Amino acid sequence: MSPLTPMPEDLTGMIAFLHRCRWEYRLASRALPDGTRLFTAVVWRPDPLGGSRKCRAADPVLALRMAVINARKAQQRRHSRTGNA
Repeated sequence: MSPLTPMPEDLTGMIAFLHRCRWEYRLASRALPDGTRLFTAVVWRPDPLGGSRKCRAADPVLALRMAVINARKAQQRRHSRTGNA
């Protein structure tokens, strides 16, 4: 999929997107003292793309989307450092 392909807005669609693009992922949530939830997501692939840092958001889809974007940016930084752009 192209980096500009829109990512789904719903959790079921986002998980299907991750599977189609061969991303592995971890999504966790925890309750905050005020009763709201905080979701933490990390995505990775075993190929040169690598993975993301932990991304946190109040919405699980947003946390996953941020993790995919983070991983893509990390790949771009690695390629620019090695001259493989």
